[in-house]
Amino acid sequence: DEEYDELKKWTKEKDMDKNHLSYTALHYLYTRSFFRDIEIPNRSKEAFDYYKGQAEKYWLESNLYLKGMQALAIHRLNPSSNVPETIVTSLRDNALQSEQMGMYWKENQPGYYWYNSPIETQALMIEVFNEVVKDKNTVEELRVWLLKEKQTQLWSNSKATALACYALLLDNVKGLTNGGQNLTIKVGKNEV
Repeated sequence: DEEYDELKKWTKEKDMDKNHLSYTALHYLYTRSFFRDIEIPNRSKEAFDYYKGQAEKYWLESNLYLKGMQALAIHRLNPSSNVPETIVTSLRDNALQSEQMGMYWKENQPGYYWYNSPIETQALMIEVFNEVVKDKNTVEELRVWLLKEKQTQLWSNSKATALACYALLLDNVKGLTNGGQNLTIKVGKNEV
């Protein structure tokens, strides 16, 4: 609300249609998409609708990670929109694919900013392809890259590791079963 109020205060009416989608607003939409059963307060409805419209309109200007967040948020918040499928088509068109490495993106490189984490980005892409278009084959190809990265490098931090584990196990019952055998988990010498 505060960001939107400041935007309205300092932006001319004719310029309100330009891209004003901030990382904060996009994160809010993504986070809010997990709580669809909670109604948007009346005082926030105008700001919410504005930024949701911005996310649908300006997704092409986002980086890979943010496109994934936008696809998921729009898919959950506006099920009648065709924008999430368009984003996925664009992601697929710009991806690289090989038998050995699976499916990945050349621009998914480590960097200084929080949205430049290849492991976290790949995990988010797995969630996007799984939820938005339910493409199990592509999800498996995306998982191949994630596992190959683990073979050759460290997953950079605990957040990346947690997201990678989530992505690998997401709708992947076979990955949990160990061929029908019972699994035992030990922490130190204690079985849990």
